[in-house]
Amino acid sequence: MQEEPTPPTKPIPVGIVVARILVITGLGFSAALGTFFLIAEVWQVGLPALAASLVFLLLMFAIERGAE
Repeated sequence: MQEEPTPPTKPIPVGIVVARILVITGLGFSAALGTFFLIAEVWQVGLPALAASLVFLLLMFAIERGAE
């Protein structure tokens, strides 16, 4: 029994790849800083950093929606 070949996929544009890398880096960096500052009880820096994480997460969803 032969398996059916998968249809060819179209290449991902370089801009989408770069945007994904930047968004994932920003998300990880801001979440780590936010967590660090909240543990240190520096609320004035920790909460905006976690808010930036939320912005990066929404950007990730927008980029993935645009990549389709």
